[in-house]
Amino acid sequence: MRSIHRFLFGLAVVLLVSAWGASASAAGEWSVSSPADTLSLTVRLTDGGALEYRVQLAASDGPKTVVGWSALGVTRSWVDQAARSVTVRVDLSKGLAFVSAEDSAPHDEYTLLVGKRRENTSDANQLSLTFQNEGDASLRLDLRAHDEGVAFRYALLGESTLHHWLESEETEFNLGTTGTHWGQPYDHATTYTPAYEPPYLNGVPLGTATDPKLGTGWGFPSLFDVDGTWVLLHEAGLNETHQGSHLQPKAPEGVYKIAFPLEESAMGFGRAFPASTLPWTLPWRFILVSDDLGDIAESNMVYHLAEPSRIEDTSWIKPGVASWSWLSDHDSSRNLDTLKKFIDFSAEMGWPYSLVDANWNLISDDSMEQLVAHAEKKGVDLLFWYNSGGSNSFVTEEPRNRMHERKVRRAEFAKLQKLGVKGVKVDFFHADKQFMIQRYLGILEDAANHKIMVVFHGCTIPRGWARTWPNLMSMEAVRGAETYTFGSTPDYGKLAPRQNTLLPVTRNVIGPMDYTPVVYSQQMIARHTTNAHETALAVLFESGIQHIGEGVDALRALPEDYLGFFRDLENVWDETRFVTGYPSRHMVLARRHGERWYVAGVSGEDDEKTLSLDLSFLGRPRIEGMLLYERAGASGYPLLREEMARLLQKENLEPQLPSAGKRAIYTSPIKA
Repeated sequence: MRSIHRFLFGLAVVLLVSAWGASASAAGEWSVSSPADTLSLTVRLTDGGALEYRVQLAASDGPKTVVGWSALGVTRSWVDQAARSVTVRVDLSKGLAFVSAEDSAPHDEYTLLVGKRRENTSDANQLSLTFQNEGDASLRLDLRAHDEGVAFRYALLGESTLHHWLESEETEFNLGTTGTHWGQPYDHATTYTPAYEPPYLNGVPLGTATDPKLGTGWGFPSLFDVDGTWVLLHEAGLNETHQGSHLQPKAPEGVYKIAFPLEESAMGFGRAFPASTLPWTLPWRFILVSDDLGDIAESNMVYHLAEPSRIEDTSWIKPGVASWSWLSDHDSSRNLDTLKKFIDFSAEMGWPYSLVDANWNLISDDSMEQLVAHAEKKGVDLLFWYNSGGSNSFVTEEPRNRMHERKVRRAEFAKLQKLGVKGVKVDFFHADKQFMIQRYLGILEDAANHKIMVVFHGCTIPRGWARTWPNLMSMEAVRGAETYTFGSTPDYGKLAPRQNTLLPVTRNVIGPMDYTPVVYSQQMIARHTTNAHETALAVLFESGIQHIGEGVDALRALPEDYLGFFRDLENVWDETRFVTGYPSRHMVLARRHGERWYVAGVSGEDDEKTLSLDLSFLGRPRIEGMLLYERAGASGYPLLREEMARLLQKENLEPQLPSAGKRAIYTSPIKA
């Protein structure tokens, strides 16, 4: 509905914990159920010793199969030097025999510094099954069932000093042919990709293959409506021993299969398969399942499956809003006066940060020192841009070759820490290969040791790293607002309204998203969103550092009420609520910081609509608030400000969502 509501109130939170269970339901078949018995994950061993799994959702008329019987298994290889360097292939996808089973009930409580919800509780039931092949090689399959989804991972057992490599993974997701897929094509490998920036498709039939012109597979996360049940596929728990995966381009009969990184990615540098010594635990593959789309939007399962924080003292990590000059002026980061102008604006707005983007080092040898000194006087902290560097990239933006080698990187972080720089934005990674995953995690570890926050740009997707390394503030991996400035993407303006309704239930489900929202001024690509729509994105999209895309002059021209909204803008959320929405049609979310609620909604369609919003979770009968929207037929930044008590005492709040390019119209009692 292209508006933002902001309310004050108090809330009590109640956590419910249920019983658990795991069982062997028949010979050669094992099952684990979620604590509330809403979901079950079943594994069976076929006559040929192959593993298959199935996921079922509890229903009034009996279990509903959401993921039909799907293949499991991996093949690893290693070089036997004693046998004159003979390559030994170990097939753990067939010929397996059951060895043992062990069940448990993992319980976890943890705090996130970024994300949809600060305080988190995770309860699950787990079943670990061990199998052996005819050559006595062992495979453990960990199964886990949460009330919001299920997960599984492989552990390759044994001990070795030599590295083994993963030759293939047979994992399938059999979703059938009845339903719809909202998927993002996985990038072709170029100088700048894969960076997870192609637009999501606006719903295609289950089993649709990727158009070769658009991509080489389907990216994670992928959202599906499977015969009326919502399903989201993703992975978590990815560490330096593995690589980032995606889905293969073809899904015959709705059977999607894991795919490895592209050999040609990173300019052909690095291997397209992972390698490790044994034992070797692979990432979780997880499946969110619910009849309610809100459960998908609100899920933090990607963090439930991530490693706990490796940073003991997190007091220095402070998310916040940042000014950013590059989107509105690509040459600004080579100009000290312009950069100081944005620092000054952050000070005026009470924003803690300003980002200094690419090529800042070309201004002068002491440009960083000059900017830090100016920002210190203004009470603003700075983040500086870096090229990820290395032989995997030909991108020449500066500074480069300071992040890819650990010794050089640590020296740079030591310099930043001494100067008082609070964070870095590292750009242009171009691969999901294992060596690049190691670079991401190495940057996070070394940055943490020097108390530096990190934003990744031109990068892979989140996989729960913001829990393990809380200094990770955000990752791009999205076609964001800077695309308005690229003439090579003429379709962006028309696609953006629909994409903006999709992202809260796809990309932003799995972690913070550096979309760089809020663009009012005209760029190279024409906008098809209203100013109120753009304003709403600052709340609708979650990011630990929320870089505001618009330039200083346009922001200063805002009416005082809009400026007041941005001065008070939060981006650390105690709670997130899905209010209503449907991918590509409209989306309304509510986020709480302390006792203050922000409700943000946008429309993605060309027709006007009226929605009834259930705001009963606000709790109190009298609520003071502010409503931002655009009047019908008006221009600029009109808004209505009034006490909202009378309005919210009504049974329903019914703002009328306008089309993507039209002004907002509201039903009584709000009148333009």
